[in-house]
Amino acid sequence: MRRGFTIIELAYVIAVMALLTAITVPTYRFIVLRAHATEVRATLHTIAHAEQQHFRDRGAYVSCPPEGEIPTDPVPWTARPCWDALHIEVNDAVRYRYGVELVDGSFVVIAEGDLDGDGRSSSYRLDGRTLHLDVEGGLR
Repeated sequence: MRRGFTIIELAYVIAVMALLTAITVPTYRFIVLRAHATEVRATLHTIAHAEQQHFRDRGAYVSCPPEGEIPTDPVPWTARPCWDALHIEVNDAVRYRYGVELVDGSFVVIAEGDLDGDGRSSSYRLDGRTLHLDVEGGLR
């Protein structure tokens, strides 16, 4: 009658666990970064939609320059008069610094963030005329 496992059997189990860990950890990190990139896209489109509604109702776009440092960790949304004018309110923490620039009779919505804390920021720019999104250094 045999009791327990041999050292070879334990080594195989540890090797399989190490292989699974090596595969899943980078995949998990990519999935998390992809979810954070989804946040920025949704928020940019929400701001652009609010700008279009404001222009329709009042005949002007609202400028809202980005303020503060580019975040490396989630930060609370900062209520400002320009966001209030657009009726933009975010209840959760955000990973990007948002702003709106007025350009040639239209607007550009900007988001900047450093998701992985490596000192290189990602920049997203949504053109108010075409709703085309330009991405630099972020997930597409």
